[in-house]
Amino acid sequence: MPITVHAYSSLENLGIRTQLERLYDTSPEFGDGQDAMEQLEQDLQQYTTVYTAEFNTKIIGAIWVTGQGESRVLEYIVVHPANRGRGVAERLVEEVCRMEEEQGVKQFEPGCGAIHRCLSHIGRI
Repeated sequence: MPITVHAYSSLENLGIRTQLERLYDTSPEFGDGQDAMEQLEQDLQQYTTVYTAEFNTKIIGAIWVTGQGESRVLEYIVVHPANRGRGVAERLVEEVCRMEEEQGVKQFEPGCGAIHRCLSHIGRI
């Protein structure tokens, strides 16, 4: 499944916000997608970027990257239930690391066990 990864530093695009809200409705880390978007909007103002995994222009996965300097925390990863088990999370984490390294980042910290497994599998920790 070929995915593209995109970085967003704001949710001004209503289509992106709506897709992310629906996606985070499936995440156990938030009460619902609206709670997630409220938190994300606050975090985007403080050294956070949200990366999306997209297939045919549809968002099927997302992860938040927070921090400044040479270190980043990867957190709140979610993959749409219909696309789980296909390696989307690992490909998303790998591409995010590559993109962040291009900006001078040298260290990645996992925000949960799933991200730790992805980082470990791709040799980033």
